[in-house]
Amino acid sequence: MSEEKKKETYKIIVDRRPHDWHEPFITGSEIKRLAGVDQATFDAWQDVPGPEDVLVADERKVDLREKATEKFFTGKKTTTEG
Repeated sequence: MSEEKKKETYKIIVDRRPHDWHEPFITGSEIKRLAGVDQATFDAWQDVPGPEDVLVADERKVDLREKATEKFFTGKKTTTEG
């Protein structure tokens, strides 16, 4: 007899707005989609303790299985042309 697994719900915050996410991982591209920003001109970061937040590349997966609410934010991409 097979038992159906109950889908876990992960609490995340993107640009100060709470979201429920139903997968154990989220990518930078998915974070930007939730934020409603342009994929090509924005980046996504994970808000972590300390002075340096972590850039979440479009295909990079962030593990949400920790019990804490993960916080993310988006911002315009910066270029350093020289």
